[in-house]
This record gives sequence, structure tokens and C-alpha cells, in this order.
Amino acid sequence: MRLAFRTAAIATLSITAMGLGSPLALAHGDGGGTSGGGGSYGASHDRGSGRDGVRAASYINRDTGAATENPDVDRGSSCANPDHRDQQRLSDPGTANRNVHNDACFLDDRGQKVNGPASFQSSGVGFISACPDPDGTGPQYSRLSDTNGDGRNDLCFQSSYQMTGAAGDLEFHARLNNTTMPGVQHVVWCADADANGCRDERVKDGIRIHWNNG
Repeated sequence: MRLAFRTAAIATLSITAMGLGSPLALAHGDGGGTSGGGGSYGASHDRGSGRDGVRAASYINRDTGAATENPDVDRGSSCANPDHRDQQRLSDPGTANRNVHNDACFLDDRGQKVNGPASFQSSGVGFISACPDPDGTGPQYSRLSDTNGDGRNDLCFQSSYQMTGAAGDLEFHARLNNTTMPGVQHVVWCADADANGCRDERVKDGIRIHWNNG
């Protein structure tokens, strides 16, 4: 199901702002099959500096063909065509058998995927159950944490998009789960050079999961 989220874009992504060493601190990927043209992503653009605007696109992955495949999610859900909202049964106690796959991309004004440090931040019910390392044994890293001390991991920081040579490269990934409490889980994804969450960030997008007892 679709839910329109207001996304934000910034015109200048400086080395200081994004914490990386490449021009604009964003290294272009190969596009990963995304379509061109910024308007299709529903984001606004601020191009006052003359540099490319970069926008965030977060979506729920249907997990087609996997044990966790979710029929409530659009088959074509992607950074180019995101499904932002999901109805999902609680996972069985002590398992992640109905976890939700949240993917995301930074996109320039040509629809190409670009890189930079980012975070998934969860609120409401549920928790972040997986925050994979972007490149395995390489220099990039991820960090999963409980920022409010309630015993549920709510912040997944990743220094880079996935670069493993496997499906899903050039995108960011997290897994979300809930075994105990029906309700709504909000997950915001954002550019996060200071690795402290999304509340102070402008480049962001989000998804919403309605967890239920089935």
C-alpha cells in the first residue's frame, strides 16, 4: 500500500556534511536499474547552489520468493517506486519469521544511486532486528543500538551502502521485527553524517508498519 511521505532534498552535500572524501561526499553508483528523472520520486529540490539535489527514498521490500515474502507489499516496490506502508502479522515469539525488509537509496536528480552515511531510526512498536555491515570484512561498518534504554534496538547506522558484489548492492538495508505488541512502527531513514539519528536531519524518508495479531 502506498503512503505519501514528505521527503526533503538539499542542494549542497559537502564533505563536512556527509563525512566522506569524494566530491559532494557522494560516490555515484551505476544506477542499479533505477529510472531517470527526479520528479518520479516525489521529492522537492533546492538547487540554489547549482549542485545536484540529493533525495532519500525508503521502501518496503516484498522479499519475493523468500520465506518472509509479504503479499501486502507491492511487487514492484523499489527506490524508484516505493511502497511505504505494510500490514504485517506479529512474528512468532522468539523468532523473526515475519520480519519486514526495509531498503533505501540516496538518489541524485538523474535517479542514480549515490553513497553517504545513513541511519534507520524506529519509533512506536517493534524494533530493528538486523543492521548488516555494508561490506563484510572491509572498512565500512554498521552499528545497531538502543538509544532510549527500553531494551529494543531503535537505531541502525551504516557508514555506506551495501558493497558486497551480491544482490542489493548500492542500497541500504535493515530488518524490522515485532513479536509482542500490535500497533504502528514508524521507521525513518536519513542521511546521518553525525551518526546520531534522523531527528536533526533534512534528507529523509520513511515507512510505516501496522503490526497485528492476524
